[in-house]
Amino acid sequence: MSRIAWITDSTSCISLEEARELGIHIIPVSVIMEDQIYKDGVDITPDEFYAKLETITELPKTSQPTVGEFSDFYEVLKHDYDCAIAVHVSEKFSGTINGSRLGADMANFPVHIVDSKITSEAMKQLLLKGKKLEEEGLKPEEIASLLRDMADHVKGFVCIGSLEQLRRGGRLSGAGFLVGNLLQIKPILTFDDGSLVPFEKIRTLKKAESRVLALFEEAAQRNAAYRVSVIYSGSSEKAKDWLHLLKEKYPNITFNLGQLSPAIGVHVGAGTLGILWFEE
Repeated sequence: MSRIAWITDSTSCISLEEARELGIHIIPVSVIMEDQIYKDGVDITPDEFYAKLETITELPKTSQPTVGEFSDFYEVLKHDYDCAIAVHVSEKFSGTINGSRLGADMANFPVHIVDSKITSEAMKQLLLKGKKLEEEGLKPEEIASLLRDMADHVKGFVCIGSLEQLRRGGRLSGAGFLVGNLLQIKPILTFDDGSLVPFEKIRTLKKAESRVLALFEEAAQRNAAYRVSVIYSGSSEKAKDWLHLLKEKYPNITFNLGQLSPAIGVHVGAGTLGILWFEE
């Protein structure tokens, strides 16, 4: 049986403690803030990041792991593992996947790359599913194939905390959707084959948040939703309210709560709230 190394990047929102418990290796994205470089999840926690975000005047930036960093990373792993499965942030958000692929080639280490087609807690759910498949005795290539299929069925709707940060970061497709008075329009965004795209324009934040809940409930009532995550950035108060509400309404569904990592927070700001899930 192959010894499989499980890899992800820090946009998966898995803490170092969780990673150790789950046997998952994380390669961090760099966050550049006030001329300082922080390794996401290593040098700066989400709480520290969002606190700093309130005080700075210049928007922070991110830098993906380099090909050299991935190559060095895989050079070390190949001494203890036969291969790896790497679940990364959507290729349409970042070049991280390509860096991982090239780094694996340089290290001459077989790595099965999985494009999560999303980010944050949904990536974690893919990793947990993969670990379970490994326990069931599936081969690495079979596991990776099933995870890619699962990624094709990911759904999500979010209200973004800072559209300006998202616009500047170039992570939003269909930017023309945002033309108009942004103080009045609260767009709901969704994920479409790995891209973050506009879904609907809503006039108030309260109505937008209610609409996101309603969109999830449509899937839940069809018994189509599983591995559901409520995601947020900054304050967790409203996200916890959503989690409590959904758990009471749908006791047969497993829900998770996840704060967006600094590497994601750079692009969406504080105050982002949404729901991610997979459909049958």
